[in-house]
Amino acid sequence: MSKPKVPVPESSAGPDLGAEAAGQSPELLIGLLRDANEKLVLSALQAQHHASEANDARERLEASERAALEANRRKDLFLAMLGHELRNPLAPIVTALEMMKLRGDQSSLREREVIERQVRHMVRLIDDLLDVSRIASGKFVVHLAPTAMSDVVEKAIEMAAPLIENRRHTLRVVVPAPGPLVSADPSRLAQVIANLLTNAAKYTEPGGHISITASEADGWVDVRVQDDGTGIEPDLQATIFDQFVQAEQSIDRKGGGLGLGLAIARSLVGLHGGTISAHSDGPGRGSTFVVRLPALHRTSAGEHMAQPSPSIPRASAPSASLHRVLVVDDNVDAAEMLAEHLTTYQYTVALAHDGPEALREAARFDPHTVVLDIGLPIMDGYEVARALRTRERSQPDHAPARLIALTGYGQDSDRERSASAGFDVHLVKPVDVQALQDAITARVPGAASGRA
Repeated sequence: MSKPKVPVPESSAGPDLGAEAAGQSPELLIGLLRDANEKLVLSALQAQHHASEANDARERLEASERAALEANRRKDLFLAMLGHELRNPLAPIVTALEMMKLRGDQSSLREREVIERQVRHMVRLIDDLLDVSRIASGKFVVHLAPTAMSDVVEKAIEMAAPLIENRRHTLRVVVPAPGPLVSADPSRLAQVIANLLTNAAKYTEPGGHISITASEADGWVDVRVQDDGTGIEPDLQATIFDQFVQAEQSIDRKGGGLGLGLAIARSLVGLHGGTISAHSDGPGRGSTFVVRLPALHRTSAGEHMAQPSPSIPRASAPSASLHRVLVVDDNVDAAEMLAEHLTTYQYTVALAHDGPEALREAARFDPHTVVLDIGLPIMDGYEVARALRTRERSQPDHAPARLIALTGYGQDSDRERSASAGFDVHLVKPVDVQALQDAITARVPGAASGRA
């Protein structure tokens, strides 16, 4: 008597044909093979479908990444253009203020001071906006060198002094000279300390007290900025260094700002290998900000100090009365105000308002110095500079002119591009008048050679 057949359960991976086919008829075996084939085809179709979905998802992700990169590029371009367009109208305002100072008109002294403060505030806002964009995109670079903290603090106080004086604060400074040494970018570290001083001045009622101290211990340098102002809410202390974060302000926003100063300060301190922290015992009890940086011992600082380059013989620069300056700017107000300002220093000045006119005027006027805007119509400033340098190379006995870029474009990439185009100096609008004077009077090899 034959044993009864026991059915074999079907697994999730398909029927076990070896076990199920044993002793079965050919018809049943064919059916089992057909079922198995259908399942294999279905599995293949499903795998193909999943692969197609994964490919579509990857393409969507890549498209999103491209769109994000393009949006970021457009944002950077927009911010650069914004900085340029906002700085341009500030340039003639600053120059006009300098002209009024030179004339010694005391009747408008109060009004000039107000305009000057507001222009400085506007420039700081523009710089903050562009700085935070460069930091976010990883384009921000610091140039480190052995630096005395006393020099940094002195420069920072100079930057913050107008606001501190305007609000009649008492500033106490305890920083030994030359004080501790750090490896720093002096201008950027001064910007950090100035941001903290400005922040303290904004959030301290008029007549309040601010102190800044520097000390060194255990291989670290601490710079402490303390005030007796409005203080910081406990829940705000954890986010005070985030972008666009500010203490609550009244509807008149007398504190002002974009909420970027402390975020920029944190990023800059991080680029110096340091930390920044904030503490307050609560509203109305003042604030303390501490910047901590690695100390640089004087022996190691000396080892890293660059040796001065040997002196290069330089011809004497022409006297001011014989020094010809060509000013090129499509902003007529800016060009005319700058020209008028330069004539007060006895320079002989010519004007041009676009690229082709600048080249014609340079050929006629033979300038010792060209102060050249970048954003010109027809030909931009880079093209004009290259054309001027090409013309000079065709006249080897003729001394080259000093080319000064005076522009609203101030990013590192703009400075690199102006240098490659042949500019000697890159200044950002609104220019500090003394910086422009220094750029014009700087001695250049052959400056007086063959020129009258």
